[in-house]
Amino acid sequence: MFALVLGMSLCATSMAGSTAPEQVHIALSGNDGNGNSNGMTVSWLTEDDTSASVVKYGYTSSQYESSASGLSASYYETFNHHVTLSDLDADTWVYYVVGDETGGFSTEYKFKTAPLSTNRDASFSFGVFADLGSAHGDSTLNYLTNTLSNEVDLIWHGGDVGYADDSFMHPGCLFKFCYETAFNEYMNDITTWSTRLPYMVAPGNHEAECHDPSCLTSSDKRDKLSNFTAYNGRFHMPSDESGGVLNMWYSFNYQNVHFISIDTETGYPGAAEETRYVLPCGGFGNQMQWLEADLIAASADRATRPWILVQGHHPLYNGDSVNADFQTAVEDLFYKYNVDVYFSGHVHSYERDFPVYKSELDAAGYNNPRATTYIMIGGSGNDEMYLAEHGQSKEAENVKKFLKKYDPSPKEDGTDGKWNKVQGKTGPWTAEIDTDHFGIGKVTIADANELHFEYIRTTTGEVFDTVTLVRDHTV
Repeated sequence: MFALVLGMSLCATSMAGSTAPEQVHIALSGNDGNGNSNGMTVSWLTEDDTSASVVKYGYTSSQYESSASGLSASYYETFNHHVTLSDLDADTWVYYVVGDETGGFSTEYKFKTAPLSTNRDASFSFGVFADLGSAHGDSTLNYLTNTLSNEVDLIWHGGDVGYADDSFMHPGCLFKFCYETAFNEYMNDITTWSTRLPYMVAPGNHEAECHDPSCLTSSDKRDKLSNFTAYNGRFHMPSDESGGVLNMWYSFNYQNVHFISIDTETGYPGAAEETRYVLPCGGFGNQMQWLEADLIAASADRATRPWILVQGHHPLYNGDSVNADFQTAVEDLFYKYNVDVYFSGHVHSYERDFPVYKSELDAAGYNNPRATTYIMIGGSGNDEMYLAEHGQSKEAENVKKFLKKYDPSPKEDGTDGKWNKVQGKTGPWTAEIDTDHFGIGKVTIADANELHFEYIRTTTGEVFDTVTLVRDHTV
């Protein structure tokens, strides 16, 4: 079933290169029996393989009382290393280096372990977005590095990570193979914070395969870089602990929140890449069965972790359109088990929707609704947002073409008539949109019943949109 993904050769031949660790990133792992994440997986890449994959670590800088070993594997030419540190003290700084004795160790990094979920009114913040790569991603990458990473406890990236499959669109790559180069560049760009903050990812369509002409004409590249192989090789999410599959779908807990990452590309009838994108895709298992089981457990645990948040790449509601197959697959589950917010991307713009179920608005609005709130944050910055680099996106240009046909004067009810009249761009559930700026989201859990969301335009740092969601989780 996983032939294409698990076909990563553990003994592939690498071109002669460096054994110096690079692209170091971490992800939450482990379960202490009470649902708390009590470990951390440390991942990195080397050009050549090393004799061992080792993390030395301790609770004091430069004093590494412990060490853990893991495995390395190569899906193409370089080697990805994953080492899980288990049974760590909660809410504590850990100092660490990665590598091995013969190949050399990295500089020292540090991270803070997850706190115990003992306070259902705990407050913390995390960053959330999708669709980020190095090309045209400078403003967001800079904002993440210099600002947001110092304000949040983890980063949740909802697919389209690095845009390696579009590498032939990058400067200097039209006539040479740049898939791995593009992925490497992005992963190195984020190490300032990915070595310190858990970086939790979900699959998007740009993780599915390599679209470089040299991939499509080479059976070797095509086979090695298809069906999410690079994505599953480079990351190590906590799927074992949560009964998930690889990095395709999984869940984890942090403080008073249960996080669920799902695969919107495959894993349900009608999924965008369920059987084929350009190349065959899917075959990872019954995601919907897993999702309901996970939601049942999370719903039963609400006395400890009142918030249930889900992220996937594709939106369910976008403009005036509804993803019917995705709606059929998940919306009843979201409603039945009281999912608070669903975050998505894919469309390279921002849209915040009112709580909605079966295309009908919840009359309560954001004040204790029964329905799920939908937020799409797909305009972080990538090689397809070439116009946004200069303040305008392709989506904005399309909107402006529509606007020329309509009277933009405000309506009697106080709403802005230009958006209400743009057919194909908003629906009755649409609360706010931003189509021509780079932006990401920041979520702050205020307590057991109140969540604050901010959408930030990363070029200027302007908080463009905010909303407070109140959900009475005692009911």
